[in-house]
Amino acid sequence: AHIFHKLVTHSRAVASPPDAAELRRHILSKLQANNADAGGSIATVREILKISPPTLLRILDPCLTYVECNRFLSRIHRECAVQPLSALEMMRRTQTACKEQNDLPASVIGKIPTGLPTLDTHLHGGLPIGSVAELVGRAGVGKTHLAQQLCVLAAKSGGGAVYIDAEKKLSLPRLREIAFERFFEDQHHVEHQQQQPQRMIPQHAHEQADQLLNNVSVHSLLTTRELLETLDRLDIEITFRNSEAAASKKRGSTANSSTQRLPVRLVVIDSIAAPIRRDFDMMGPSSNTAAHRASALFQIAKKLKQLAYDYLLAVVVVNQVGSGGILSKNPLQRNNALDIRDGEFTASLGTAWQYMVSTRIVLEHEDDPHRLQQEHRAGTSVRMATLAKSLVSRRTKLPFDLTKQGLCEATP
Repeated sequence: AHIFHKLVTHSRAVASPPDAAELRRHILSKLQANNADAGGSIATVREILKISPPTLLRILDPCLTYVECNRFLSRIHRECAVQPLSALEMMRRTQTACKEQNDLPASVIGKIPTGLPTLDTHLHGGLPIGSVAELVGRAGVGKTHLAQQLCVLAAKSGGGAVYIDAEKKLSLPRLREIAFERFFEDQHHVEHQQQQPQRMIPQHAHEQADQLLNNVSVHSLLTTRELLETLDRLDIEITFRNSEAAASKKRGSTANSSTQRLPVRLVVIDSIAAPIRRDFDMMGPSSNTAAHRASALFQIAKKLKQLAYDYLLAVVVVNQVGSGGILSKNPLQRNNALDIRDGEFTASLGTAWQYMVSTRIVLEHEDDPHRLQQEHRAGTSVRMATLAKSLVSRRTKLPFDLTKQGLCEATP
């Protein structure tokens, strides 16, 4: 009602200006009459704010003058519309929210570490929250291992995860193995620093691994429609889990660490390409299919970015690779421009999708292991991780090995 309070100027030549309640009835009546006469749809604040002052004056005359129409629209915008934030206000909002969720050092607030020291150094601590990152590579190179490793490292930073499994590749025993090995290594490191006897009792690491599994929710799906529906429902799940974590932290109950609830800080989709390929790429090329495919991709990207921003979490999508379309004359020649196109393959989903992610990590073999086998060449192919796209770092590359702890940086 305060929007209508003293809306009418007292200088107008009227015997007694209407009060706020009466003016509100007159204005709503005028808007409803306009809807009936012109077939309009002025039923919400959004539609009112789209009206220009001259048009509003024509609809509401003689209730309001031109000056009063401007005042009316300004009050609605101030009270109901989303107000812009300065860059400084946005930065402070993010830092405050992160500190409320986690008791972490300032240097790593807002980051999910990858567990690869060189990569984390270039990313200033890890994958940033509030954004979408992508893991790209051929089958068998270690993408799912890294995705599961991120869930473990998110838990070590005090956060839970949501894992959307679109390829039925998630291995819970492997996830627990990575968690146990990393927690056990931390326990060994602490005991060594404190110069305690090397007891190495794994019970605490087992409890922490159970806590991780208790804070990772899994959604299995096959189709693009199921993916969109799952993303729509994540708002409710994340809100509920975060409220549980806040209540658990307030109670300070840590007697049974395996039941401790953690706020959601990571969403993983493994993989983003699988449902799109099943629903669209196998139907054959057509303009109608291409349009629906592009629409689905933009809807998915919009929902992922909104989730990352609204709940201050990191979104990580695993992507497959496809034919690059430009074959190199030398079949063994590699191209370092993997962030967009490679001589042998590109990331799936097309060029438009490439620009929807803020960080891209490409996992690859230095030499194709299948080609080595076909050519009966001895030796093991070295795995490489390349930071192909980042808002804070230049392109960088490092070797890694697959171990019980997941992806571990290898000595060059």
